Amino acid sequence: MTILPLFESSPYPSTQPTKRQKPNVNMSLDGYMFNEELRFVRKIGAGTYGLIYLVENIHSRKQFAAKMVLKQQPMKLGGHSSASSSKQLIQQEFYQYFLNHVIPKPRCIDFDYIKGQGHDCPFLTEIALHLKVHNHPNVVTIHEVFELENFAIVILLDYFDQGDLFGNIIDLQIFQQRRSDRERQLLMKNAMLQLIEVVEYCHENSIYHCDLKPENIMVKYNSHYKRPPHSPIIDYQELQLVLIDFGLALDSDLINCNMCRGSSFYMSPERVTNFTTSKLIRSLVDVSQFSTSHNNNVYLPTLAGDIWSLGVLFINITCSRNPWPIASFNEGGNDVFVNYMLKNQKDILRSILPISQQFNKLLVSIFQLNPNDRIGSHHLYKEVVKCDFFKDEYYQPKQVQQHVSNPQLHTPPDSLTYNSYASEFEDEMEEDEEDEYEDEEFADAEEYAEVKVAHKCPFQNAFTRAMPKFAHHRTSTVIC
Repeated sequence: MTILPLFESSPYPSTQPTKRQKPNVNMSLDGYMFNEELRFVRKIGAGTYGLIYLVENIHSRKQFAAKMVLKQQPMKLGGHSSASSSKQLIQQEFYQYFLNHVIPKPRCIDFDYIKGQGHDCPFLTEIALHLKVHNHPNVVTIHEVFELENFAIVILLDYFDQGDLFGNIIDLQIFQQRRSDRERQLLMKNAMLQLIEVVEYCHENSIYHCDLKPENIMVKYNSHYKRPPHSPIIDYQELQLVLIDFGLALDSDLINCNMCRGSSFYMSPERVTNFTTSKLIRSLVDVSQFSTSHNNNVYLPTLAGDIWSLGVLFINITCSRNPWPIASFNEGGNDVFVNYMLKNQKDILRSILPISQQFNKLLVSIFQLNPNDRIGSHHLYKEVVKCDFFKDEYYQPKQVQQHVSNPQLHTPPDSLTYNSYASEFEDEMEEDEEDEYEDEEFADAEEYAEVKVAHKCPFQNAFTRAMPKFAHHRTSTVIC
């Protein structure tokens, strides 16, 4: 077994190379060599602790996404911690490192070592969990893991030039293209069943993602592909969804109810509200059925949180919307969720979303307040297969509704975990259009200090708040 090399005491070697790579004003790594075979092409993301770069093998021309994670967060100048200053410091750190190395020689870390010892090293924990499931066709493959002395860890991943599911739903609108109703529904089922399969596979290997959302799902889609007659619903030649970002993943089948983990649109109620202390929750759910710790904290099934997230993803796929901004009773402007749960108005989603009654019943089986009552992944798979109509083509709302201004809402910026390739690399797209993946996690802290509904829109009906529109803005991750 290969032993992980000892970490150096300094990120830079004591002896400087005789030749440096060519400096540039923008501190860009474009054109620099990562090692003797890989060259940086362009930056495609930036996050809390690192960068994502498109790299290319100079011999085979094969491209990869290189996720470069600093082992230590850079010092903030003058205590300033804005998103732009953090990213600038990170860019500067990596630029300076590669500027001082003509052709760096990163050390390759053995996969068996990572899987065996990763839990003891904070830089390798996410990779260790990811490696347990990365051979599945719906999980992004880790090709190599490198160590740059005591400076950074670099993970070489598959690169997806078609981007993530968010962009494919909103910008490319792949589920609403020039297809017949039957073809569209088959494509939706293809996507949903792949997501169920990968969640079930992770569960079988004791891995729970805990941050399922469109930004964490990469896409390969062939719009010109024609399904052969009687083909199976899951067809990778038509569409392949690939799960990324195991930064919040757990390997425990139980999770403490005081752990807020995920992205607000996709978090289940038990990830948002403490089932131990909430009087309202305890009046609705018999918490004695759950495991408890010595301090009486309730422990809930981890998988149930991922099942809930799948339900929200299914609405994204069929309607390009979210059902509610957050699954909480304590947030203003959250009438849909409150009515759905407290008043048992299970048809409320169908009254404001163009979904069939059959699909609405399937969602009811997912959106159960009690995580023990939620449908299991195996049963969910069968129900999706049987569901013939995801979307009513000639849907008419029961009451006149008007959306005035209803962008997708942001989630809190307070994330303590550096996340992946795509999901945590979003906000710089607005600052710098050359980046493909960016991170909203460091948005204005005062604006998003709490999980608040930032944009509200009155319905012209019984509901005073609009459904959150799934468009224009991506979500970021929060743990607490």
